[in-house]
Amino acid sequence: MKNYSLYNITGQIRKKLFSSESLLVRIFNDPQPIPRKVPDYMRKKGGILYWTGALIMITFIYEIITGLVILIYYEPSNPYVSTESFINSVPFGSLILTTHLYAAYAMIFLIYVHLLRNLFVGAYKKPREIQWITGIVLLVMTIGLSFFGYSMSGDALAADAVGVGQTIAGGTPSIGTYVRTIFFGTGTSLTLFQSMLAWHIILAAGVGFLFAIHFFIAEFNTIMPSRKEAKYRAPALDTDPGTYKPWFPYNLMYMMQYLVIVFGAVILIPSLLAISPGIPPLFSPFPQAAAGAALPPGFPSYPPWFLLFVYKELDFTIVTNLTPFWSTVIFVGAPLLYLLLIPFIDRKPTLSMVDRPLTVALAITGTIYLIGLSTWGALSPHIQEHTPEVLAFFIIPAAAAILLSYYTAGRVREGRMDVRTEIPLMVLLAMTGLTAFILGLSISTVMASVTGSSLAALVLMATAVAVEVSIAMGVIYGIIPDGKPLEIPWIKKFPVSAVLGFGALGILIFISFLPVGSVYNQSLYGIGLGIIFILAGMMIRVYRKEAYGE
Repeated sequence: MKNYSLYNITGQIRKKLFSSESLLVRIFNDPQPIPRKVPDYMRKKGGILYWTGALIMITFIYEIITGLVILIYYEPSNPYVSTESFINSVPFGSLILTTHLYAAYAMIFLIYVHLLRNLFVGAYKKPREIQWITGIVLLVMTIGLSFFGYSMSGDALAADAVGVGQTIAGGTPSIGTYVRTIFFGTGTSLTLFQSMLAWHIILAAGVGFLFAIHFFIAEFNTIMPSRKEAKYRAPALDTDPGTYKPWFPYNLMYMMQYLVIVFGAVILIPSLLAISPGIPPLFSPFPQAAAGAALPPGFPSYPPWFLLFVYKELDFTIVTNLTPFWSTVIFVGAPLLYLLLIPFIDRKPTLSMVDRPLTVALAITGTIYLIGLSTWGALSPHIQEHTPEVLAFFIIPAAAAILLSYYTAGRVREGRMDVRTEIPLMVLLAMTGLTAFILGLSISTVMASVTGSSLAALVLMATAVAVEVSIAMGVIYGIIPDGKPLEIPWIKKFPVSAVLGFGALGILIFISFLPVGSVYNQSLYGIGLGIIFILAGMMIRVYRKEAYGE
């Protein structure tokens, strides 16, 4: 039986950091080429999952570019007024600020996807333990970076988020006053926003520095190959058999394709939201009313969506005897500690999910908790939740995930289940059930206060249920072919790139005549620019297909 004591785990950590087998020693003794060549399947259909880290880097680059522009005009002494002035008076200010916000949203979302993908495939195992730990630290730093950036607008939602943050920081045992002062100033508005601006810049620099280290370690360890190629065993190392194609132009063109598409999406989505009526405050790309201003009746008090799960746990009556600090330690610190230690807890060399049912079950449970708590917080912010409901929320998904994971693993080992068809089907059905659950929760909200935005949300979720059910039924009855990509036999004969190019040129001509003095026109400009970027990505995709056969 393996020993999972604290002494054993710390011994494993010391070995990874300071022994002759440590990463640092191996880097100095065995330098590797950067960037590496990669196998062709990483650029084929579905290969994008290998590049989620690169997509995070793309959004971070966009954040740096737009953030430096915003920094020039930002005034900590008058944050709300300077933000509104930036939106309404600076050329393209509205477009820059809204896309800066949504690039941060995209970055956080992609980090979650990157984390979960690596957790499921076992990318935390030897030799990637330190690489995994730096990734978890990057997650925490990015959320902190985004929290301070979100709060610097000085609007009502930011003020509420900061208030909860101050309460949590102030509850730190013995040194709460100092922690609160370090992060949130000495109690005046000026020191508050000066501190948040300073931490926003410090964390941005820290994320950039640690990301460079994380990238270097990833390149040194080699890209994690497909588990099939690694025979589902760790350490999974990628070795060039001499057939890998050069990084230039193959990887470069592949990355350029997704760079312009990601830029396009980051510009397009907030620009569409900016001119759409009835957008809920949670997803609005603009600041709300100033802090302290009279708010409309029933105006929801939301933190940023990526912190909804943290704020909702403070509403549980089960933690009323705990301070907000200790509640956060339990509900946030414990999962983070588990993620940091998982390379030293799960030391089996297998990469197969069938052989890791508990790890897979906990990953599924954590995903459900993250989505469920965030949805719960959005639908009922600052509403006390009683112990029976809270226990049901935490116990039922965990028990179901563990039982289903072990049951599925057993059937797969016995050859009684095909993981390529049945597991995706189970995932689709689970998504349908979760969406239907969220739909049911929102019905009470709609009935209580029928608004355009709530009805729109209801319609969207009902559509999502219908789509998921349709896909699931299609897989069940064989209507949707399994694993057969859509072929376009006439793609080489039809000048697709020319059509895309002329379309992009037409949009460029149209938006070039738009006066950009108004927020509305800037949003139209952003829509056109976002579409141009996406069309450019499609053109690169067609070029790669024709020139390289990829």
